[in-house]
Amino acid sequence: MSFLPDYLDWHYQKVLFKLLLLWRNLTLFPMYYFSVGLHLKTLLSPWKKQTIRMKPGFHLEDFMGVVSFNIISRIMGLILRGTVISYGIFFFFFLGIIGFLPTLLWCLIPFLTIPIYLKRKLPLDSIVSEMLKKSQNSLKNLALLMLSHRVAQDIFWRLGLNPLVLKTSLGTKADPGNYPAFWEKYSANSKNMGFNQLVFKVIDIYEPLKNIISDNNLKLGDVEHTASWVEKLSLLKNIPMIWDLKKIKSMAGIGVDWAYGFTVEFDKYSRDLTKLNITYPFLVGREEELEKMQRILMKTDSNNILIIGDPGVGRHILVETMAYRIKSGDCRPEISHKRILSLSMHSLISSKPSVLEVKGIASEIIEEASNAGNIFVMIDDIDKFVATGEGRIDLTDVLMKFTDSDIGFIGITDSIAYHKFIETNSELDRSFEKIYLHPPSMDILIEELELSIVPVLERKHKMFITYPSVKKTIEDAEKYITTTPFPGKAIELMDQSAVYAKTRCNSRVLQPVHIDQFIAEKLSLPLGEIKASEKDRLLNIEKIMHQRVVNQEKAIDAVASAIRRSRLGISSDKKPVGTFLFLGPTGVGKTETAKALAHAYFGDENNMLRFDMGAYQKEEGLERLIGSIKIGSPGELTSRLRDRPFSLILLDEIEKADKQIYNLFLTLIDEGYITDYLGHKIFAKNAIIIATSNAGAEFIRQSLTKGIAGDELKKTLLDFVQKENIYSPEFLNRFDEVVVFTPLTEGQMREVARLMLEKLNKRLSAKEISIEITPDLIRNLASFGYDPQFGARSMNRTITEKIENQIAIKMLEGNVKKGEAIKINL
Repeated sequence: MSFLPDYLDWHYQKVLFKLLLLWRNLTLFPMYYFSVGLHLKTLLSPWKKQTIRMKPGFHLEDFMGVVSFNIISRIMGLILRGTVISYGIFFFFFLGIIGFLPTLLWCLIPFLTIPIYLKRKLPLDSIVSEMLKKSQNSLKNLALLMLSHRVAQDIFWRLGLNPLVLKTSLGTKADPGNYPAFWEKYSANSKNMGFNQLVFKVIDIYEPLKNIISDNNLKLGDVEHTASWVEKLSLLKNIPMIWDLKKIKSMAGIGVDWAYGFTVEFDKYSRDLTKLNITYPFLVGREEELEKMQRILMKTDSNNILIIGDPGVGRHILVETMAYRIKSGDCRPEISHKRILSLSMHSLISSKPSVLEVKGIASEIIEEASNAGNIFVMIDDIDKFVATGEGRIDLTDVLMKFTDSDIGFIGITDSIAYHKFIETNSELDRSFEKIYLHPPSMDILIEELELSIVPVLERKHKMFITYPSVKKTIEDAEKYITTTPFPGKAIELMDQSAVYAKTRCNSRVLQPVHIDQFIAEKLSLPLGEIKASEKDRLLNIEKIMHQRVVNQEKAIDAVASAIRRSRLGISSDKKPVGTFLFLGPTGVGKTETAKALAHAYFGDENNMLRFDMGAYQKEEGLERLIGSIKIGSPGELTSRLRDRPFSLILLDEIEKADKQIYNLFLTLIDEGYITDYLGHKIFAKNAIIIATSNAGAEFIRQSLTKGIAGDELKKTLLDFVQKENIYSPEFLNRFDEVVVFTPLTEGQMREVARLMLEKLNKRLSAKEISIEITPDLIRNLASFGYDPQFGARSMNRTITEKIENQIAIKMLEGNVKKGEAIKINL
């Protein structure tokens, strides 16, 4: 009977306390279920606020009609409320007596409950002690016992490891582990050791298990975090209402809406959020904001809220969570009977042809909601309805009529629209209390994904999501999704990746590789494990580019190295992949080098965002790049970069751009983002930026004739462009590399001629013909096509005028047969 003290503690403390708690809640339940307190307060109130008023002047018939209607409405409310109150009081006494009997019986039958005690489910702390005893001083046995328990299995599944496979693998190990070292390190704490601590500590000491963790790119910190996550998930299960007095007090009992009016017309233009099934009802990290919302909404007047934040930061989820808490009773009693209605302003506006009529119907339905007495009105993008302009309508005067009532407006807007359209109206601005939403911290974000999002997505997609996948989601969302803030972009990525894993990979477990594969396919990004074909391409980028570009080894080496560093995750993820300034005369291969890189690594030279900077002058040029708020036009650079964040950006002949545009590129080149006309950041952290310039072309030619070349030429050229105020030092220093392109030699021109002729043959292959490329043709083309001022660029004109024209004439004369190599004379 050594267990007797523990048994008596269990019987008379733990279980008896729960029985007393259950008795109390069971007794009080009818009082709140039948809304006894509320009905007593409103016992003589009109039924559903149904009253009528007298018309102006005194008319006996009108007076009698009003009095009789209002009396009947109050009598009807009295009868219904009185009936419900009677039921509530009856069940209060009935359940109080019924609930007391088992509690009393439990106190009178000690020792008869010993079989229940012995069969009870042991707490995890007791299981740790049992495992330590059964391990026979062997870490291997302790690890196997641990892996047999459901909680440990849950932890390893969440780590992305199969506990059954682990158990089998460890069973074949001869190493019993250093149990004395384990005991020496943790014996002082063994009595207080929880199960999660046991898992962590066994892995920390038992080398075979520790090596498995390490081999799967996991750390001890990951194990500790995952164990904590599993524990928190187990606590997330909804406690039945009968055990939670707070929920009982806040529940929507019978007839709670009898004291409030109908909203027949308002319902036509709105959705009741308190009746919807909320997608993500358990919100993490916004308790302060939710508490502030409740405090504001509890006010008797001026209880208006303006939620300010960028789309994706969780504005709508915050309101939906508030609605869910009202619905489930997890809120302050003062607002537990309220409804949050989301007003569809677009439906309202489209229902009437004129602004005056829209204002009329808006005023009528908001008046109806105000009279109902239990309505909070949510208006999405409220800034669009308090100012004039394209896509906007000014209903400020309508809203201001009710801002001091108890209706309670909940407006949603972003920071830019708030400052532009709401803050400028001081009276309107003062009518709302502000709640600013910012992206959560990384710790809160991880917890939100784990506790709020993962359980919902697992039920929705019938998938299992591992901890490494949670980390990978955040990592990839931060790096590759730049248009939406956290937590929105992480939620969207996890949801889409789960669908991808299930439908494309036929997997029921979301792994990090699935997230990489989804991102790679969606954004045309090379992600994940480097396959043999890509490895070969990375190692031979220089060789592939030299198939199109002659000479210019320095430039090709620089861009190829940047690509390799980025793909292997070595370079900084805070800046673009690489930023380069190509200086040199026309026709030496600057633009062709950029095209060759786009072809070699991005698969197609069309995967290059090219901007001829001479076309962007003064303020109009700046507006064309980043957009114009005057006409609401998006920018060419910002739009294309937003659509294709993984690309090569070519800023051709940048010296022709207006000087104020240089300031725009300073941030883009140095920090990897650009700000559009609305103030939104568009990131270029996955892009390569190449700027070309003909500045100093004549200086290069003169320097070469003086024998200045190599690094000395680069140094003197940079000094020259700074002294001439062509480029500032701060602009030049932003680039990873400034590469000087020199004029081509005669031999290099012949090589360019050969490449151009081969390119022509590739086009002619569609006609099943070709030209015969001979040394004489190459030499003559290089001679005719070379121009000291325009370099190899004039060679294209020579090919068009002297070769393609000959081919066209021969084809028209019928002198060309399919498969024939045409001889060309220059």
